[in-house]
Amino acid sequence: MSKGKEPPRSLGPHGRRFVDRLRELKDRSGLSLAALANRTSYSKSSWERYLNGKSLPPAEAVRELAGLCGADANQLLALHSLAADDWGVQADARAPGDVPGTVAPGRETGPEVPGEHAARDLAGSDVAGASPAGEVSQRIRLGSPALIGVVAVAALVVSGLLLYLAPRTEGASEDRRVASVKFVFTPGRTHSCDVHRDDGKLWAGHSDTDKALLQQITTSWDVVEAQCLLEHRGYPVGAVDGAYGQATEKAVKRLQEASGLVVDGIVGPHTWQALRQ
Repeated sequence: MSKGKEPPRSLGPHGRRFVDRLRELKDRSGLSLAALANRTSYSKSSWERYLNGKSLPPAEAVRELAGLCGADANQLLALHSLAADDWGVQADARAPGDVPGTVAPGRETGPEVPGEHAARDLAGSDVAGASPAGEVSQRIRLGSPALIGVVAVAALVVSGLLLYLAPRTEGASEDRRVASVKFVFTPGRTHSCDVHRDDGKLWAGHSDTDKALLQQITTSWDVVEAQCLLEHRGYPVGAVDGAYGQATEKAVKRLQEASGLVVDGIVGPHTWQALRQ
């Protein structure tokens, strides 16, 4: 662990591992607490609490730190979700004064970085290139029936095209269409399960793998698929969120034991076979 105050003894192994990872990324970046505050939406005092294990950072703070350090945001968020149990809070909880866009008491402000807050400034300003004086522009009011109707029709057309053009895994039947977008883990977000049998095997519509290796901290559509099949077979995973945490590992071990497999909590070809049969 890098230099700093010792995390509270009440933190469990996941919490301490998460704090270690935050400190490692902070040290790698070479940024001071004041620099972190200037380059993120969170104050110097907030980062001091996060890095000393005094409070769990919100998911957005984790994403911002990962972005600054070039780290895998999905993996860091998965570890963040596991660590939430050690704080006894939800993974997306926020500490007082940690809402992005607000300045917490004691935050030190630094020189403005060009372009850093461009998106934020644009959201609170008039659209650039306003009409010259005397020129009347015609706008559709937000919330008007006309605009709502246009948006609704456009959404239906786009949805239809996406369904028609959605790529299918080679050799998969019509009933085995799988997720076609890159998986992004979001704490608190869960996914639906449409478990059905096709070609003598069970499928949940998120992945058609039968070889992917899954273990703790893995985040992917393969994990969502495995979680759906575990739930379908009566092995609760807590939440079908795509993050391979303790509850999912426990469910996998129960399935492995019941199927006469090696009980190691890791999903591999043999465990996939038991899940899909």
